[in-house]
Amino acid sequence: MVALHRVLDSRRHPASAGDLMAELDCSRSTLFRTIGMLRDRLGAPIVNAPGRGWFYDRDAGTFELPGLWFRRDELEALLVMDELLARVQPGLFEDLIAPLRGRFRAILDRGSRQGEGFPAHRFRILRAHGRDVAARDFEKVATAVVERRRLAFTYSARSTGETTRRTTSPQRLVHYRDHWYLDCWDEERQSLRTFSVDRVVAPEVLGSAARDVPEEEMIETFRAGYGLFGGPVRGRARLRFRPERARWVADERWHGKQTTRRLADGRLELTVPYSEVAELLGEILRYGPDVEVIEPRELVDLVKERLRQAAEVYE
Repeated sequence: MVALHRVLDSRRHPASAGDLMAELDCSRSTLFRTIGMLRDRLGAPIVNAPGRGWFYDRDAGTFELPGLWFRRDELEALLVMDELLARVQPGLFEDLIAPLRGRFRAILDRGSRQGEGFPAHRFRILRAHGRDVAARDFEKVATAVVERRRLAFTYSARSTGETTRRTTSPQRLVHYRDHWYLDCWDEERQSLRTFSVDRVVAPEVLGSAARDVPEEEMIETFRAGYGLFGGPVRGRARLRFRPERARWVADERWHGKQTTRRLADGRLELTVPYSEVAELLGEILRYGPDVEVIEPRELVDLVKERLRQAAEVYE
């Protein structure tokens, strides 16, 4: 109903059933059922002009849906943006931040339909394990991304403890699980790499133009396998979850090409492609005894060894 209301409210001319079905991505029966609910239950002034389509009768006055009518993704986006802007340190882009926050707040207030403003204090957005990034360093990284210029920096890798100087062509910034990452072309290694922005030291925006990597190559590299650190698919992990845990996992989206299957005993079998095993391994270990790795064998052995090492700590 919300989507149909928005379409009709924004139009000044009738919309045919075909146009409405295409815009709402629904069947004819769903469209007419929704029209009936909006008109008969909520009193929307919907009129059908034979041969032309459906429209709101403007002579009947302004019609608004009652209550809060944001979609989940819309509400989440507005609240997250408002919170992110509130967390920007004082003085940084202050002249830009204040008007933006004002606009987000105004949108939220308009959506509440209560006349008392949006009750933002009734919502909480909790973040876990976030890592701080120096404001000045982040500004330089973002500048290089937006202005399409090369970026040089010293990088201290957590995985190896190695510190190196890199020259890169930034492609995009990624906010993933409360952390910022930089997808870029590494000029020395001549390949796409992902760097954790909080490990970037002394970034320097260079005068030379950044190399643009085709979107198809970016998708192939970063979206093929599970998690953030992508690459060509190395294997497909087949996992089986206990019935009590399956109720949660069944609604989770681990990867765009995952498959799920319910077993007769209530367990859930999830198959997900992966490239880098480290992040997938961490996700599997998080479920402890509630998950069993079926294949591939190398992943089974790796999980067994990590669990054995963990048990040794407590012996």
